Amino acid sequence: MAAGSHILKTFSLATTLRAVRLGLSFLLTCALARYLGGAGFGQIAVAMAVVSVLQSVGELGFARYTVRELMRQGADQPAVLGLTITSRFIVSATLFAGLIVWVAWRRPEGALLLLVYGIQLLTNPATEILAWLESHGRVSQSVIAQFAGFIVSAACIAAGIGCRAPLWFFALTYALEGWVFLSLCAFAFRRSGGSIRWGGFGFSRAIALVSRSWPELASQAALILLFRLDTMMIEWLCGAQEAGIYGAAVRVSEMAYFMPSILATLFLPRLMRDRQDSAACFEKSVVDYFSTSVMLALAVGAGLLLLSPWMSLAFGAAFGRSAEMLRVHAWAFIPYAIGIARTQILTVEDRLAANLPSVIVAVAVNACLNMLWIPVHGGVGAAWATLVSYTLAWVVWTYLSPWLRLNVSGLLTRAFMGLPRFTLLRMRSLLHP
Repeated sequence: MAAGSHILKTFSLATTLRAVRLGLSFLLTCALARYLGGAGFGQIAVAMAVVSVLQSVGELGFARYTVRELMRQGADQPAVLGLTITSRFIVSATLFAGLIVWVAWRRPEGALLLLVYGIQLLTNPATEILAWLESHGRVSQSVIAQFAGFIVSAACIAAGIGCRAPLWFFALTYALEGWVFLSLCAFAFRRSGGSIRWGGFGFSRAIALVSRSWPELASQAALILLFRLDTMMIEWLCGAQEAGIYGAAVRVSEMAYFMPSILATLFLPRLMRDRQDSAACFEKSVVDYFSTSVMLALAVGAGLLLLSPWMSLAFGAAFGRSAEMLRVHAWAFIPYAIGIARTQILTVEDRLAANLPSVIVAVAVNACLNMLWIPVHGGVGAAWATLVSYTLAWVVWTYLSPWLRLNVSGLLTRAFMGLPRFTLLRMRSLLHP
């Protein structure tokens, strides 16, 4: 009972803080879009998309594997953290150096934005301490730290708009948010007795760990590319103005992306425990998890649909077409939430490699549909390509892949069939082990 109460309390805290953040973030995004215009907002969206892909590679797929390593009985936790942070820093620093060389060679539009955003590559490896906080049931501390980082960044963005700051300043506020967040997490980590042993790094050990985490690395990199490819292709095919209009819809829809992720983080310990107890208990937990994810996605999707008519009022007349793009993204949120749940289940089953084919196929389909639809329909075509590729990756492929069809598709079907009976009371009770 105590464990279930802790999960519910943490989820409620995270949801409350995120709700406040959503409201502030929406207001700031609207103000920033009005200040920068479509072209400036588009340059920021493209730079963020490029750097986010590099960050996903720099993570080396360690996120879930680090949690599992730390939760193993008898694990040398300081050595694990020292190994993973050092490995990620070496790769991330190499990627940042490559970004500098590419910018100097190609001199792309928004080069300074790319470099400012890219600084995050040097500090992002420190997010490994979040795995320690998660494995020790301290998710609430990281949630509070993330909110504090956002407040600092939000204040700087508001000041920047008021002072008519240049474009690069707003990229710097994004990095500042991450630095504040990591600093507070590091403080909580130290205060809770966490430690890191730096002397135990070895390339052989790092390679051995990457050899286990590469399915997650490949899946995560392909997944981020799937999320960001549309923005980059719109800028390439239609210019920064159209990318900015599309970016407004993306920013609004992605404000809700945290909810399936928090749900996944909170359910991971329970799924791992039930997996060890019995097959029947694990299957029931998976069905409940799928059902919760779908109902959450339906509620969020409905909220995005209701919000879409207000896009032109919020962002300005120049962003009027963002409303239609957001309506399509509202539907895409449903397969996205299912995908997050499926990935977490595969993490427990140690079958993350099963994710890779579906994401690769989805990226290929997304790229082809973007090439066909963006020149004709602009950002709306990219939104439809996103909906098709998400549905293919997370729903259709579950019934096509041999292992997923045998082990997951039946549980997903049971979740769909049981939705009418899945009431709010049931959602609360399932959180109690």
